[in-house]
Amino acid sequence: MDVDWAAWRREFPALDKLVYLNTAGGAAMSRAAAAAGRQYFDEILEGGDTHWPAWLERTEQVRASLAALLHATPGEIAFMPTASLGMNLIAQMLARPGGRILVADREFPSVTLPWLNLGAELTVLPLAEDGSVDVQDVERHIDARTTAIVASHVQYQTGFRYDLGALRDICHRHGLRLVVDATQSVGAWPIDVARDGIDALVFSGYKWTTAGYGVAGLFVSQLLLDSIALPVVGWRSARTPSAMIYDHLDLARSAHALEAGHPPFPGIFALGASVSLLAEIGVARIAERVDALTAKLHDGLSAQGHDIASPRHREARTGITLVPVGDAAALKAQLMQAGVFVSSVDDRLRVSLHFYNDETDIAAFLAQLPARRTM
Repeated sequence: MDVDWAAWRREFPALDKLVYLNTAGGAAMSRAAAAAGRQYFDEILEGGDTHWPAWLERTEQVRASLAALLHATPGEIAFMPTASLGMNLIAQMLARPGGRILVADREFPSVTLPWLNLGAELTVLPLAEDGSVDVQDVERHIDARTTAIVASHVQYQTGFRYDLGALRDICHRHGLRLVVDATQSVGAWPIDVARDGIDALVFSGYKWTTAGYGVAGLFVSQLLLDSIALPVVGWRSARTPSAMIYDHLDLARSAHALEAGHPPFPGIFALGASVSLLAEIGVARIAERVDALTAKLHDGLSAQGHDIASPRHREARTGITLVPVGDAAALKAQLMQAGVFVSSVDDRLRVSLHFYNDETDIAAFLAQLPARRTM
């Protein structure tokens, strides 16, 4: 059955006002996600804490739906206020002073800094001209001190997408942990944490899941939860939080224990509405849509003589395209004045297409993009 993409586009009012090409920076939000967050504030405004049991029940429903999206179990899912906090918790569980982790060059700082802060060292994987990493070359960088591959599934600066199955195989051969930041992929590309042997994964809610700020998802495999001590605990880390045990540890061996205290309810509920929307469309269909739109953008850029600093082959490209333009910050501001919202990285515009975009957005961007200067 065909997807009515125009109908789904109408669920995102920001697209009525802007040519919205900045999901990689921060996505538009759907009416349903906004309503779900607003419902919490209306409930606490009118009923105070009387809704607490209902909020907890709703939180567990979202936990189950997010687990299904990632092919995890609900016990492996925690909610965080930010992905940065989630990666810090993962690093506290896995980092070893003097141990080395493999990361891509120009990786997002919140992926690497938590590990450096705990005494781990980085082994940096070089990037090709199009921003990709040669996965076949990764094993050459592994040595006796290497403990993990820590990777953004999709690189924010280039749009390169790792083959997680290939990273899984490398980790299995060398006894390494696989840690993934999926901030730039959850909601746009299918992820199966069980199939891909991922030990831990984190993502922000305000990008491709379109859930807004204030919530992030954290997956920690049950094997990891069963074998490593929790780095933080609080009253909701207990096996039975309502027992209020204070004088000894009786901790749950599930990811929700990492939440420690009260869940970030409004963000969780917005994320739940977003996950329901994604599931209704189907993430595999979304990935096909994003790829088709990106191919049209690439063709249009090439026709106008522009270079593309992102992978062009289908196996590694995503909805993120980097376009070298010189003074990218100035051009970004000019585009915004014309109602075209993109971001910039150094001397490149970063254009990011999600399922709510269409061919008119691409045409509007290309029409505003100055002709390439020739030397």
